[in-house]
Amino acid sequence: MKRASGRKLLSATVLGAGLLILGTANAWYGDPWYRPYGSGAVTYERQNMMRGHNYAMRELADMLEGRRMLNRPEAVRLARELEAGFGDSLVENFAPGTVVAGSRTAPWTWRNFGAFEAYAEAARQSSARLAEALEKESSEQDAQHWEPPRRMGYGPWGRGREDVVSIEVLQELSRLNATCGSCHMLFRGPRR
Repeated sequence: MKRASGRKLLSATVLGAGLLILGTANAWYGDPWYRPYGSGAVTYERQNMMRGHNYAMRELADMLEGRRMLNRPEAVRLARELEAGFGDSLVENFAPGTVVAGSRTAPWTWRNFGAFEAYAEAARQSSARLAEALEKESSEQDAQHWEPPRRMGYGPWGRGREDVVSIEVLQELSRLNATCGSCHMLFRGPRR
């Protein structure tokens, strides 16, 4: 009798350990390499796309706010790149149920998906308006006259900018920043 209950206990232990291992393997199914930001391919692509948007926004802000020399063709390219990445191309990376370990997407994103789509479209339109405003040449009367700070790393030291941006460009950059920031406040959760 003792021998039979010992075998049952051993069998139950082996079965439990097997289920635990299979459950863990199933949670990471489809991803042979561990990634600290999540295992889903959609989440991985979404996070890389958002990193690219962050880079483009920082570069634009640096150029338009005078921390770097303004390269107008590069600024237009960055704004067009953002335009292409927002709207439907942003929404398609947010398929229902793509919240995995490392994702900061809030669960209520899919409950309020219409509002999320509206923010993505507003960001696309705002970046398109920014690119259009950058493509226009600034006239002297609506240009922002800006003197760079007199320290290393900022603009042409001690001189005014040769290429100035209009107030319209700065307003569109501000609108785009506000759209992105409010979307992140609503639909981005805490780190997991």
